[in-house]
Amino acid sequence: MTAPQAVSQQNPSKVAFGKVLAIQIVAYVVLVALALVPGIAYGDSANPAVVPFTIIGSLAMIALLVVFSPFRDGTAGHVIAVIAGLLSVVCATTMTLGRAIFAADATGGKDFSMEDGWIAGVGGLLILLIVISFGRQMARENRTHLIRSLSHSVVEGVAMIASAGWCFLPTVLKAIGTVAFVVVLLVIVALAVCSYFWHRDADPEPTARDPWIGIAMLPVMIAGAVVGIAALAVVTF
Repeated sequence: MTAPQAVSQQNPSKVAFGKVLAIQIVAYVVLVALALVPGIAYGDSANPAVVPFTIIGSLAMIALLVVFSPFRDGTAGHVIAVIAGLLSVVCATTMTLGRAIFAADATGGKDFSMEDGWIAGVGGLLILLIVISFGRQMARENRTHLIRSLSHSVVEGVAMIASAGWCFLPTVLKAIGTVAFVVVLLVIVALAVCSYFWHRDADPEPTARDPWIGIAMLPVMIAGAVVGIAALAVVTF
């Protein structure tokens, strides 16, 4: 048996990084295409909330990361991350949280945006994620690989939460300038470079199904946070 064959048999989940990069590119193209489709408006006709079709992309990425997870986080960890991701999507597409946080009597009647509500929701979800993840690790009787388990739990949750930021891509595309476009592009490239090292150093569960697909999703999902922040800047300034 040759050395390459031995490596291939030892790492059955490994594929060429080109495939990982190709999936990322396809994901970005699909998200932009979905953002160009007019969303569904609801609520106040004078200032309606809009559910963009990029929500389909956000939910699809959450599902893909669960099915093709590269993380050693167990069923409980995956469930917690999915719940956090779905709550983030709710914050990005409804006015409920915004009305609760930015009450009219507290803001002097000043309007709030969907982006405001999402950012506030993300802050709360991240705090809960870290507390719950740390608590889970402390509750383990056998705390081997503590740092790895904690980091996997947090990174998976952060990716799920950040993916909802793609719901604001239509807002960004309508107002993005050259400088902002370059910044977003540089972040996407930087995350793609990071995914090379994530793919190279990945150590998923032996039973994991095509974890390289999950690794391909990670930078795209995390980039959603950049999109959400850019959208907040657009509506604020």
